[in-house]
Amino acid sequence: MEPRTRARCFTAATLSLAALCASPSWAFFRPTMEFRRHAVAADNTDASRAGDDVLRAGGNAVDAAVATALALGVASPASSGFGGGGFAVICRPNQPCVFVDFRETAPAAITNELLTHAPDPQRASHVGGLAVAVPGEPAGLAYLVRRYGRLPLARVTAPAVNLARSGFSITPWLGDRVRDMARELALDPALAAMWLPGGNPIAAGTRLTRPRLANTLARYGREGDRYVQGDFARLYANAARARGGVITADDIAAYRPVERPVLTREFAGHTVVTASYPSAGGLVMMETLAMLDGAAPERLRHGSSAYAHLLAESWRYGFDDRARYVGDPDNAGVVAPAALLDDARMQRRRARIDPQRTSTVAPDEPPRDHGTTHLCAVDADGTIVSLTTTVNEPFGARVVAPELDVILNDEIDDFSLGAGSSYGLAASRPNALTVGRRPVSSMTPTVVLANGRPVACVGAAGGPRITTATTQVLLNLLLHRMDPEAALGAPRVHHQGAPAELRVEREVPDDVREGLRARGHTVVEVESLAVAQALVVRGEGSARRILAASDPRKGALPAGQ
Repeated sequence: MEPRTRARCFTAATLSLAALCASPSWAFFRPTMEFRRHAVAADNTDASRAGDDVLRAGGNAVDAAVATALALGVASPASSGFGGGGFAVICRPNQPCVFVDFRETAPAAITNELLTHAPDPQRASHVGGLAVAVPGEPAGLAYLVRRYGRLPLARVTAPAVNLARSGFSITPWLGDRVRDMARELALDPALAAMWLPGGNPIAAGTRLTRPRLANTLARYGREGDRYVQGDFARLYANAARARGGVITADDIAAYRPVERPVLTREFAGHTVVTASYPSAGGLVMMETLAMLDGAAPERLRHGSSAYAHLLAESWRYGFDDRARYVGDPDNAGVVAPAALLDDARMQRRRARIDPQRTSTVAPDEPPRDHGTTHLCAVDADGTIVSLTTTVNEPFGARVVAPELDVILNDEIDDFSLGAGSSYGLAASRPNALTVGRRPVSSMTPTVVLANGRPVACVGAAGGPRITTATTQVLLNLLLHRMDPEAALGAPRVHHQGAPAELRVEREVPDDVREGLRARGHTVVEVESLAVAQALVVRGEGSARRILAASDPRKGALPAGQ
């Protein structure tokens, strides 16, 4: 089926054919869910319903996104939570889009020497107190509700409080993560007590309540920033310092979210809007779109080795730029996205990509990410929020603040610490560990506009695979005209430059793999490449339809009305 038959299969306009052609082994056939008024798509069904609850109560898409994020921290804490941070892109009809950066920051007392002289230097940035950065989610979510929401913070937090208090069922995905991380969870007594009852990993289907977290979120809803900068900051910092960390309550109290410019690009008759620095994901995605602009049709056939090769080569250059030029925009040493996306530079790069062979990435000076979750929300007024939040690796630093039942992040590992990160990314001087700096992230929350109106949302979780998964889902929606469920279910590929491997999901056919190997790629099979969410708004007024989907790789469902 390579390339013509498979391409025809995936570019089919009808949902039934496209989804059936894509149907991966992790999913049964699921039609895209359709709503009329509003919708939320998260990678946990309880969290989608939390956002829907707030929308039904009169909240807007920002309120719903925050409610969903808080609920994800309750029911899917391996991925995100109150101890982490993230990005949000907000687009309202015929208004400028907004990028809110609530990424974590390096504590005032952290140094590379503390990590290199730790008892276990290889693990110091992953596990324990030194791995913990200043969390941005508490201040960031409160800012979003205060600045752009419609409901009081207490009402927005209510669904997550209720979920933590009344309980939820452990999903198969979360049960697998607990089993995978059991040895490290056992190192923290409070984590072990909850997630390893009787010394055994908690099983899927078990009902769990989190009363201490319910109290934490309820107080947050009542007091907002006053609580975050006071008792929360003290207890969070105490937990990190008890495990060898250097973060202080003053670090947390001083944290502020930041509004930054968005990145935009015209593509396939739409305007694509995404996060700029400290997201590297947005830059890499925009560079990929530039590489595909004007490409010959035979190189764009979905499911073909020619298409996968073009994507891989584009990503190799994009990740090289990430390592060389991207960092916290508030610090020196970074190169502006506009310079990297310069048209002449993109044309030179496009000319270097050989359709028949992979080659060495040629640096071109410009003119002078696992424990993550993504959600999409749209309200009746047409506002779309694309929000990604993370604690970095599964269960973050594997440390919990026991009085809060909040898991601490391990975002220090997202800085470039000499040999790259746990995800194998190349070392990056602009992303060096520096006090107060925000580490580079692969998070790529994205919204699509048509004539100034938000019409789609996409984003993903999974370290550097966030960028490539978001790009592929976006292309499936805009270029290959798939419905959201088919766009998410289609097999994916991934290349991040270093290591020199092209990873493919096991559903990618043998003939496609052979075509990639013939072009010089080292092809490595993996079970799953990231988890994404998407929604599309079609029509207006009484003809308005919202098509929403959650990635079948994690088994969740969207919610709406």
